[in-house]
Amino acid sequence: MFYLCSIGSNIDPHIHVSRVLAELLANVGPLRLSSVIRTKPVGMHSSHDFLNCLLVVESPLDAARLKQHFVTLEVAHGRDRSDPLCKVHDRPLDIDILASNRSGDFASAEVDSYLAELLAELYGHGEVHDPKVALQVTLPAPSGKLKPGKGLLTRQVGLEPLVLGKSSESGQRAPAIYLDAGPRHITVPHQ
Repeated sequence: MFYLCSIGSNIDPHIHVSRVLAELLANVGPLRLSSVIRTKPVGMHSSHDFLNCLLVVESPLDAARLKQHFVTLEVAHGRDRSDPLCKVHDRPLDIDILASNRSGDFASAEVDSYLAELLAELYGHGEVHDPKVALQVTLPAPSGKLKPGKGLLTRQVGLEPLVLGKSSESGQRAPAIYLDAGPRHITVPHQ
């Protein structure tokens, strides 16, 4: 099943969004990622802007089990989900499933207005006018696992839609990077 998901963060958002993208790539699989934008909070009072993006993932998990995985990630990043008002408080991470289907085509999916331009851009039907934000994402090592300081590549994301994915199901080779903007966006850390 394919899932259209949103990621948002307004507490250390550069750190949390970058890390969760790497974690999702390592644990869920290839990601089709929108641009990353800076937005004002919606439905809450806060002076902290959000970073938001959309992504499409394919998973054998049903929606309930995938959402539970996302909640586990949110808690690991410091979100207090036990607070009954957590929906209106600042948060280090929020991952929501917005839609699902078997085709992976979400071009006509219903999303909140602040995400509509991201969805249109993701499917080549429009431009994003909110400020875009560049993030560095450390891609998983050949084993498919993230190890602090042991990432294979760092990839800049956020300025345009792209696909991040693995080149093999077994995780024996380096992750494939589908270059849509040329090799200048990849750096190899010195070892």
